[in-house]
Amino acid sequence: MSQIKNGDHSELKEIILDNEKLFIPFSTSHIGDIFSSFKETSTQREYIESDLNFISELTKNKCLMNTGKDVVLDFYPPQELFEQRIEEKDLFNDLSLDGLMNIFEQDDLTKSIGKSLINLLKSIPLEESLKQAFENQESAEQMDKMFPGLKENPTMEGFFKSFSQMNLNLNESDGYQELRKTVQGGMGINRDKIFDSKDPYKIIEDKYKKVRTSPNQFIDNTKNGPEWFNEITNEYLLLDIHGYQEDKVNIKKGRKETFKNTTEDAFHAAFASTCNFYIINDNKSYKKTKLIYEKLGINTIVFKPSEFVEYYQKYLDIKEVILNFRIPFEIIKTADFYEEVMETATLRTYYVPFFFFGFFNKIMVLIPNDDSKTLILLSQNGPSNHRVYSMEIQHLYKQLSEILGNDIENLGQIKDEEFKEEEWIGRKWQLDEITFRLTRPNGHFQLYFDQ
Repeated sequence: MSQIKNGDHSELKEIILDNEKLFIPFSTSHIGDIFSSFKETSTQREYIESDLNFISELTKNKCLMNTGKDVVLDFYPPQELFEQRIEEKDLFNDLSLDGLMNIFEQDDLTKSIGKSLINLLKSIPLEESLKQAFENQESAEQMDKMFPGLKENPTMEGFFKSFSQMNLNLNESDGYQELRKTVQGGMGINRDKIFDSKDPYKIIEDKYKKVRTSPNQFIDNTKNGPEWFNEITNEYLLLDIHGYQEDKVNIKKGRKETFKNTTEDAFHAAFASTCNFYIINDNKSYKKTKLIYEKLGINTIVFKPSEFVEYYQKYLDIKEVILNFRIPFEIIKTADFYEEVMETATLRTYYVPFFFFGFFNKIMVLIPNDDSKTLILLSQNGPSNHRVYSMEIQHLYKQLSEILGNDIENLGQIKDEEFKEEEWIGRKWQLDEITFRLTRPNGHFQLYFDQ
């Protein structure tokens, strides 16, 4: 987005700005990216305001956010989200028990509870295995790097203080670079060999097999977000920390690049799995995300800007609405299909790069075994973690009405509240001898052609 705003990717900019064919959200990670360069100067403020305004213009304030339980879409001005990030920026800088106590003390209702809780935590001893790790010659040096100061104060109080320092080292300093070296060195991974490997997962898995463990053994994907979101995020971090297309860590000049930036890139990959396309110009993130999607079976397509422009011009820019009907029939005549033979009929399925009426990318043809007529329908092969939003179906209705006219029952434009019903009433059109039915069986939107 920043590159487009600054004059690069002119063809892409022309395609995506004010294009009603495209549904473009931003995510809270875009706000995190901008916040990483935040400084309290008027010049920087103007630059950031310009970025936020561009996001707002491009996405019409459609925002994807992780609530901790689900990823939801809401209308939220990026300027408001950024101001919230500024207000919260110092809240969790100090994660020591004293720092947490300061948070409790901001509210009289939590002050006394917080004090009791903090005193209780201070009195809890650390697990013996953690203490032993500092005494073990092989692990002591690594433990000192990961948990600075904990060896001198092996208590829960010392752990929180050490954890707070580790958090600052990772996100504000170059601590992630040291942690990455520790992990790669400890597992015997050659960074130069894995960096551009065609199969980095095999290198990683082979190293962990030697010590009879797995890189995901201690990862819990069920907390602080949907499991699929955490799985993508952790796969991204796993590849980076072991050296595959690893990000730069740089705190000396310009925009600070730390673990926080890598985390936001991982979140971008997770948020993008709710969309049909993910367009990115960062080569390292591009390669990591494509590999993760392939491993996890995620069908979001990852594009460089020029790749998307070519794809859009070839498949998505259907200039005449009538072609949304003609092209499927041409595909049925000439394209390859998957065939399923059933007791009473044969089902042929065509997966296509087109998005008919800006929505359907799957054609299904049901051929009965008797003399009854063939049934054709358009369906959606949506992204793995996508949900259909009412505004998409409202746009679909508008597209269909342009060529088919008013629906038979004169129900008109689709209303948001219709989708709250268990069975959606749908819409029907009649054109000559063909009835078109827009329905939602089993939660999947489909357009039937009945002759």
